[in-house]
Amino acid sequence: MESSGAKILFLAEVTDRERELRIEQEKWGGPTSEIEFACYQSAYKWVGKKYDLVIADEIHDSLTKEYSKFYANNQVKHIIGLSATVDAHAEVETEDPDEYFTKGELLKEIAPVCFTYGLDEGQKDGTSRKLDVYVINHKLDMHNKNIEAGNAKKRFYQTEWGAYNYKDAQFRKALFAPDAIRQFRIRVTSAARAKLLYNLPSKVKAVKELVEGLTGRTIIFGNSLEALERVTPDVISSRNTDKINEQIRNDFEDKKLNLIAAFKKLKQGANLSDLDNCVIMSYYSKEKDLIQRIGRLRDNGEIGRIFIFVTFGSQEVKWFDSMFENVDSLNMINCNGVADCLKKLS
Repeated sequence: MESSGAKILFLAEVTDRERELRIEQEKWGGPTSEIEFACYQSAYKWVGKKYDLVIADEIHDSLTKEYSKFYANNQVKHIIGLSATVDAHAEVETEDPDEYFTKGELLKEIAPVCFTYGLDEGQKDGTSRKLDVYVINHKLDMHNKNIEAGNAKKRFYQTEWGAYNYKDAQFRKALFAPDAIRQFRIRVTSAARAKLLYNLPSKVKAVKELVEGLTGRTIIFGNSLEALERVTPDVISSRNTDKINEQIRNDFEDKKLNLIAAFKKLKQGANLSDLDNCVIMSYYSKEKDLIQRIGRLRDNGEIGRIFIFVTFGSQEVKWFDSMFENVDSLNMINCNGVADCLKKLS
């Protein structure tokens, strides 16, 4: 492909996106030298630069008071912003308590949304990989007392069921706290309840059982690095050095590994070869997180398999319902536990 002479900048949340995009450029015969790469953490400091085109990957990551300075302090003829979804109503943090605006308002100033394409559209028109979603019903352990509770002076152990019901009761109590402390109490008790669900020993055991029974190449996503590390040592994490993360990625690409796990670092845009399975161990209620995670299964002509654990009688049921609220085109397969799921696969 001949050089266009245009000055192009590709902005991303992390610089390791450059490696993947260079590979894509070579794959499709695109220019390999005229695109400049930078991360939002660096570009917001620039002043007076000029570009014909800026491609803002995961543009929602630049919708902060600091990072959005790039668009105001530099000259850009055209912007292409890419995002799975933008929380348009989220407030942009500022130092001035009287200054209030949302990410949606900021995005309108930078690059207004002109085209929306969702998960359902991709499934219906065949532009994204066809997926089977196995919903695995999980239960809180009511027998084994393996959840530490109490304080430093007096430790004791509870069952998962007992610990969850206590934390859920604390959350509900916070809803009726005095105005001055209500929001603080809600945040604290909600986080404690979520942390318990992210780290359930019974779910770690169930995920291990599942991945041992799966064939093909698998990635596991979860909201707790500790829980993921109890399933596999090969977890790509911000706690690791770049060298360790790159080694895990390379070993997976070279098929020395067929199982890896991640919390956030592989959600956005990572190209992983020949994935067959995506196991979602724990999650939030946002469709964005669902799209980011299942999006790792790139289309290879075969049906991809998603496995999502839902802990009955817990907040996870509501998170699951909210996550799939606007999605109706996926083939959902309900499973009564891991054994039933593996049976339905065979």
